[in-house]
Amino acid sequence: MTVKTGLLCIPTYDEAAVDAVRRSLAGTLSGLVVLQEQRAAMQRNLLEELLCRWCDEEELDLVVTIGGTLPASGPSSREIVPDATLAVAERTLPGLGEAMRAYAQDELPLAVIDRSVAAIRGRTLLLNLPAGAGAAVLFLEGIVDVIGTVVAHLQEDSASPQLAAPPPADHSAAGSQAADDAPVAKSGLNAADFAAFLKRNKTGEE
Repeated sequence: MTVKTGLLCIPTYDEAAVDAVRRSLAGTLSGLVVLQEQRAAMQRNLLEELLCRWCDEEELDLVVTIGGTLPASGPSSREIVPDATLAVAERTLPGLGEAMRAYAQDELPLAVIDRSVAAIRGRTLLLNLPAGAGAAVLFLEGIVDVIGTVVAHLQEDSASPQLAAPPPADHSAAGSQAADDAPVAKSGLNAADFAAFLKRNKTGEE
């Protein structure tokens, strides 16, 4: 399966981070093809326009942003990548963002404050990563194994893996077997009854 991909650094191009992210993706996605690789300014309207173009016109399967995901004051124009992503998204994948933060937290305790999101526009998976090669790859490692599955679902691949759970245990059969294996109570007198029986007989003989 070919995965047409775009890598976008915000607000400056980070060659080390881009190379590290590309290697991590290529290690799992055998069909990875990076068609777009550039930077964008931290300007929300321009960022939203670029994301829409990559999804709608370029028809990329995967768009990965790097940077711009930290907390910032409400009216600030800084760190607006998750907000721009959600503004153009049609569906969200909250489990991916949660999984990335949970995976990274042991090595990066402040991962919990990162605002990266994952979302869907059309048939494109949009994925935010934090700035810096180390942090970006650590976040990506938490979910890289399921990216191909998400893309397969978006491409409506009939062979895409489905959610599945093991069948419930058949407790009725186990209960029946346990009942069959239970010791059978023996009929007859117990020791006390037998002693009383002997005593009665002895008294009658006298």
